Amino acid sequence: MPNTLRFGAYEVDLPAGQLFKHGIKIGLRDQSFQVLAALLEHPGEIVTREELRKRLWSGEVFVDFDNNLNAAVGRLREALGDSADHPHFIETLPKRGYRFLENVSKPPDTQTALKHPARGVDSSSEVVISASADTGRLEVLGNSPSQERQTDSASVGGFMKHRKEAAMAMIAVVFALVGLAWYLRSFWIRPSNPPAELTQRRLTFNSSENPVQGSAISPDGKYLAYSDASGIHVKLLSTGEEHLIPRPARVSADAVWAVDSWFPDGTQLLADISETGGHGSLWTVSALGQSVRELREDARGYEVSPDGTRIAFAPPPTPGSSGNPREIWVMDSEGGNGQRVVVSALGENEGLGHVHWSPDSKRLAYSRAKDAGGGYYQFATIESCDLKGTGRTLIVPESDIPLGDFRWLRDGRIVYARSNELSDGDSLWQIGIDATTGTPLGKPKRITQWAGFSIESVSASADGKQLALLQTTALQQIYLAELAAGGVRLLSSPRRWRSEETYDRASGWTADSKAILFDSNNGSGGIFKQAINGGTAQLLQRDGGWPRLSADGGLVIYVAARGGMRVPVSGGVPHFLMEAPGALDDHCSRPPANLCVTLAESQDDKQLVITAFDPLTGTARTLRTIEKDPSAHHFGSDLSPDGSTFAIARSGEVQIRIRLLSLVGGPDREITVKGWSNLPWMGLYWSADGKGFYAGSLSPEPSALLYVDLKGNARVLWRNSAMQILWGMPSPDGRYLAIEGGVYNRNVWMLEGF
Repeated sequence: MPNTLRFGAYEVDLPAGQLFKHGIKIGLRDQSFQVLAALLEHPGEIVTREELRKRLWSGEVFVDFDNNLNAAVGRLREALGDSADHPHFIETLPKRGYRFLENVSKPPDTQTALKHPARGVDSSSEVVISASADTGRLEVLGNSPSQERQTDSASVGGFMKHRKEAAMAMIAVVFALVGLAWYLRSFWIRPSNPPAELTQRRLTFNSSENPVQGSAISPDGKYLAYSDASGIHVKLLSTGEEHLIPRPARVSADAVWAVDSWFPDGTQLLADISETGGHGSLWTVSALGQSVRELREDARGYEVSPDGTRIAFAPPPTPGSSGNPREIWVMDSEGGNGQRVVVSALGENEGLGHVHWSPDSKRLAYSRAKDAGGGYYQFATIESCDLKGTGRTLIVPESDIPLGDFRWLRDGRIVYARSNELSDGDSLWQIGIDATTGTPLGKPKRITQWAGFSIESVSASADGKQLALLQTTALQQIYLAELAAGGVRLLSSPRRWRSEETYDRASGWTADSKAILFDSNNGSGGIFKQAINGGTAQLLQRDGGWPRLSADGGLVIYVAARGGMRVPVSGGVPHFLMEAPGALDDHCSRPPANLCVTLAESQDDKQLVITAFDPLTGTARTLRTIEKDPSAHHFGSDLSPDGSTFAIARSGEVQIRIRLLSLVGGPDREITVKGWSNLPWMGLYWSADGKGFYAGSLSPEPSALLYVDLKGNARVLWRNSAMQILWGMPSPDGRYLAIEGGVYNRNVWMLEGF
């Protein structure tokens, strides 16, 4: 197998583990590269999933194989710009494996050997000449060994004539090839400057407890204005020095004071204030913080035009709408002469999203927000119009893939964020735009191969060479609180239990109530156990998720690709437990009861099946089967401490309803939690004494953690406007509550070389 292989525009350096496109290195994780290498070794042939498993993971390692392999292939497709539905490189053969579709070849040598028969010489004689693409020189390497000597019987005159003609022919060939090489060097293979390297640099360092709310880079690219809970900051990027512009004195402390854009002279900022109840106002602010002036009441700012004469803004959203404006207005830079430009023709719960000016200040580009259900919306298209609202053009058409913010650059490109098709997060794309008509030129092209974060906003320097991206990473964090007797209220305010900015999910306690079981993406990820009074987290298993404690307290049960797995709670070698198709969650009772169950969806997706299993042998038996809505896939569920009742509630409903299913032959019943809605996924746990539940509620805002008794009466234990409170999990002794919260890490990064 050659060390270097080529397919299409791509080149692969196998020993170095590197992928290039047109000579530019493309980042690719090791597992994804190993998948690529395996496919390139057998182009056009099926490489089975089992073969890939053996290549990527040794037999002694137990991993969530299916999900990990799917993720590795997904990242590889992202890097190649390929699609699972319409593959150009990688074809999926369901339940079998993958096949590489493109022709694979070895790159040509840098020295090209030209073999040319000399005119007047026997055709078996060859003149071998090497043409160097680097220097443009030609070397005559001599006749090939196959050339036959003339026989002694040849006449001297004929011999001389023959050699003279051959020599003249050889000289002609040499001069012709020298000229050809010079031409190639001068015109075809003229050295060019290497493409700029795509670079990222982090500009802000806010924690998840104080996320960046908005940002804008200055026209000269030297300053960053960004806003957080403390106000608007202006940062000099060369030194890191910054100063704070606090909110105006008459504005309430809970109002959001956010930056929108810079004025083109770089001395002023456009900012807006959003207060509770939907009231907002638009302001101009000196970049030095020396003066603050209100421009307009009941308005939300977009940005200042590049020529500095106009400001695009939106009126407050109409009652009952999704919160997205339905109109775009333009006013002069002093706040007067407002005129409506765009009116959305979308449905009642839809509206307009991001709005940006064209470089010549003669057009507006905007995204449309489409209702995605469940109170969420997504940006579906990017369009443009002139300042009269006419001459509308469709720049990026609607698809099933959501869009993010964008920016119209001076060089005639629109750079925009777009959700990845096969992995979490956003990447940047670009499309050319006719500056006069606003119509797209050519097809969209991908700029970055990113995953793991979304792009909330995009701003650019005036020359379009620097982008400031507000990137958001979703995290889950564990908080710890003490419970009063009976578990119906908290004795202390919840405290952050782990300081790492990671994705941690608490799903179990040890039997002595001294340690929490959780999975995390910290480092290489895995299942961990950590004491509640601190210390270092102990890695129990590298791969898998949702660790639960067995009824006897000796085993940790978790989910992996092969199915249900178990590992000693003290650590050790994992063992396969049972296959678990359609499994949603596992639960175990507490002593003296001795029951473990798994909740799974039936193969036809019409039923939920509750199955009892032995955590040592994996022996299983069905306990209950209930009908389900095929569209419902997210639930909160738990087994009562005594193992007699299984509680389940559908996530996201307008009213929380908890079904209590008897596992011992008793009657079933249902609890309605009045006034509370939108139970999070996995957001339901029994209290330690079995007399109530801890349930999360994501609405009405802010999110809340509830204690719910068996009659449906709810008591608020904790509310937090800075996070989504997902669930509360009590310790076996009922003294502590591990609380799961969803937060966001938002910071600004600069991108150059695009």
